[in-house]
Amino acid sequence: MPDGLEGALLEALPLILTAVCTHLVMSFGQTLLHRWVGHRRLGGPLYRNHIKFHHTHYARGHLASAAYLGNEGNNTPYFLVPTLLLGGVLLFVLPLPLFVTMVLAGSASFYAHVVLDREYHVENSRLQHFTWFRRRQQLHFVHHLHADANFAVIDFVWDRLLGTYRRPDGDAR
Repeated sequence: MPDGLEGALLEALPLILTAVCTHLVMSFGQTLLHRWVGHRRLGGPLYRNHIKFHHTHYARGHLASAAYLGNEGNNTPYFLVPTLLLGGVLLFVLPLPLFVTMVLAGSASFYAHVVLDREYHVENSRLQHFTWFRRRQQLHFVHHLHADANFAVIDFVWDRLLGTYRRPDGDAR
């Protein structure tokens, strides 16, 4: 039987895998909801809200503003509805340590989504000095210039897998 650090890592492995998988599910779910609800008439009021506010205020020529223009057109809070429903079911299915890990990882993933989407649209963002941020910001701006591409906010690998990935070109600034 492993001991020391190796044993601790083996014990933590289910929690680590739960955290990683939770983030990936959250990220994939956000990408799908953004694509199928925020950009399709099927989304009804969420579609209209997203297009009339977010994509109107952050369009070609003004992809970022001095301050974030508010959450009026932000559909992200509605993503919590299916998340909370699934979480309620999993509360009765998963062992408590896995459930707590899932809640913490899901909350962190959701928070990262909200923060990054906000920071992408703020001129001179506090994250601007990070290369990874500038790269993701460019990919997000491509979405605002070509609304049929780059639906992800954090993990653009989903766009690659869904066939909606588009590389930044000269106008994604």
